[in-house]
Amino acid sequence: MCWPLWQKPRPDEWQLYMLDVGQGLAMVIARNGKAILYDTGLAWPEGDSGQQLIIPWLHWHNLEPEGVILSHEHLDHRGGLDSILHIWPMLWIRSPLNWEHHQPCVRGEAWQWQGLRFSAHWPLQGSNDKGNNHSCVVKVDDGTNSILLTGDIEAPAEQKMLSRYWQQVQATLLQVPHHGSNTSSSLPLIQRVNGKVALASASRYNAWRLPSNKVKHRYQQKGYQWLDTPHQGQVTVNFSAQGWRISSLREQILPRWYHQWFGVPVDNG
Repeated sequence: MCWPLWQKPRPDEWQLYMLDVGQGLAMVIARNGKAILYDTGLAWPEGDSGQQLIIPWLHWHNLEPEGVILSHEHLDHRGGLDSILHIWPMLWIRSPLNWEHHQPCVRGEAWQWQGLRFSAHWPLQGSNDKGNNHSCVVKVDDGTNSILLTGDIEAPAEQKMLSRYWQQVQATLLQVPHHGSNTSSSLPLIQRVNGKVALASASRYNAWRLPSNKVKHRYQQKGYQWLDTPHQGQVTVNFSAQGWRISSLREQILPRWYHQWFGVPVDNG
């Protein structure tokens, strides 16, 4: 379904945006003109996603960020943080990293924001896991619909999480872990979440050929609607009392002339 770019959200609605930041992750939860970021995209020698995309995007949408959740320490997830903090230095930060000024984002942490409940389901307090498997898995819930944000969690951590807390991970939408890599999205996770939509962030024609077609088909075989930034661009989910609806940026923009002439490849890579 199409949600026009110029339509202003109503006060009873809230939004999830998966930004098109290339081979990284940056998601925005927004309500009443305020926002929380889940990851901040990547960095490169000449700049970063925060400076080049996220900050202008927030200004354009008249959104004031109030906090940042960092899933883990990898640069494609925290690359834009310093630029964002330069503009909004008072933002709170939650992460599993135990860094200075970071509030914890570990199993058992829960908080309210703009009428939404945030609850962390992974990692465990005191966990020795590093990197992807130390990703903070957060559920955002409005009492009817919910999102499970997974960072780069991989199959071993998925298994540990599900073995203890499988009843708590059900969600309407799932952010596909690790950009759709076959290291993640184990069948038990897909089944236990029991969601409607899978959202994956990656760059088009990336060297790792992500998202994996095997992973995509795994979700589709379990009834999920699949959307990814390489093909849909920015994905927006609008939640209201009437339910939820999804739109993508590319479906709202007239296809480029070379797409009209030569077509668009069906598969990434």
